[in-house]
Amino acid sequence: MNYLMIQNAGVAPTEAFTLLGMSLTRDDDTAGLIGQFGSGNKHAINLLLRLGIKFYIYCGKTRLEFFTRPETIGDGIVEKEVLHVMCKFGGTSCKTIDCGWTLDFGATDWTTVDMALREFVSNAIDRTIRGEKEFIRSIMDGRLSVTTVNETQRRAADGFTRVYIELNDAVRLYYAELPRRFLHFSDNPDQVYQSILPKAERNLTERRTPMIYRCGVLIREIQETRYPSLFDYNFNIEQIKIDECRNSNEWTTRAACAKLMKDADPETLATIMKSMVQQEETFESRFDADYVLPCYVTPDEASKENWTKAWNIANEGGPAIMCVEGNTTAIQTVKKKGYTAKSIKSQSWVAIAKRMGVQNSTDILTDDEQKGREMLPATDAAINAVNTVWAWLEALGMTKGKDKPEVRGYRELMDAESGTMGYWEEGSSVVHIREDISTAVNEYTLKVALEEVTHYVTGSTDCSRDFQQFLIDGFVKLAV
Repeated sequence: MNYLMIQNAGVAPTEAFTLLGMSLTRDDDTAGLIGQFGSGNKHAINLLLRLGIKFYIYCGKTRLEFFTRPETIGDGIVEKEVLHVMCKFGGTSCKTIDCGWTLDFGATDWTTVDMALREFVSNAIDRTIRGEKEFIRSIMDGRLSVTTVNETQRRAADGFTRVYIELNDAVRLYYAELPRRFLHFSDNPDQVYQSILPKAERNLTERRTPMIYRCGVLIREIQETRYPSLFDYNFNIEQIKIDECRNSNEWTTRAACAKLMKDADPETLATIMKSMVQQEETFESRFDADYVLPCYVTPDEASKENWTKAWNIANEGGPAIMCVEGNTTAIQTVKKKGYTAKSIKSQSWVAIAKRMGVQNSTDILTDDEQKGREMLPATDAAINAVNTVWAWLEALGMTKGKDKPEVRGYRELMDAESGTMGYWEEGSSVVHIREDISTAVNEYTLKVALEEVTHYVTGSTDCSRDFQQFLIDGFVKLAV
């Protein structure tokens, strides 16, 4: 029989495998430690027992062999046979103990062999880091090792902890995928201490969605999105939370990835910005602005400098103005003013970049230009409509001592077949009536003129009580 052997220097206490809740890493603040729950080894043992996979554990010269013993338990209503997990010691001891849990422990969530292998490898890494403060040298000299061996090579080693697991097809596949599942065993193990990782051939499937690591250990390959990622991500224990099955949900993961962008280096940000300028839709392009830079957070100067530098790197042809895609008139106006305009689909990224100091279309366009409005002289119909409405208000004594407003026109780019028919330029004595509805004085044009003149006279907004009261007063005065 062949086995996968997981080895680390240092002898684990037998309680690490037999005492539920036992964890020597939970309160250790050494950088890079993985474990925290104290249940992983036990879940792994139960899982292998349930799957019928043969395994042996050696704590130095002490061998641990796990098996189950049936017992019937009843509560007066129903009886059930449970399987106690037992451990037989060999080598330096010959005792047998009841571990205090049943084979059903973890059966609902711990179902695939990769979960067990992840725990044993993680614990070997943790013991190495705790003892040596790093792991790379131990891998290079073979003291920290994950390899395959045959039956004749299965033996204890003084001063080492070894776990041997029967090498079936699933275990063999996991071993082949080890560099993708553990950054520690990858071509660049230093990435264990990095957060945003260049996209590499790490995916376990054919998709190029994000691979998510925690302390260098794969915790999920995001499948919920159809968009490829530009990067993979690796978090420390403070940056992302996992449950006791070592999983994190998709939304928590997405938020954690987005939060890294606030302080990302210029090269990383430039890669994303360049991709969005090229109109590519990626995992990163769909980040929510509130996660990247919450509205209550004031960006520091270092972050702003990084974002500005990144935008300049992304636009190799020279300085450019960031615009939101879709507002054709605004983009054309930017160009007319002599600037290079680059449009991006993601309103979130445009909004964040503006807060980070990246030059935005709003920095060089007026409010009307930003909304895609082209200012025009008022049509005769618009002027006549406002004159008519103003005569009504004068007759009712409802001008509040104000002079008749100036009338101007505009042309506006339609947005999803909707647009503004008119507006009052707040704080001014100007009302605007859209060109294409003011070709004649008719009922609709008069309605628009009345609404905007009412805003001007009252200084109030739509749906405000002052706006409503003014119109009610006018109706009553006409009726009495």
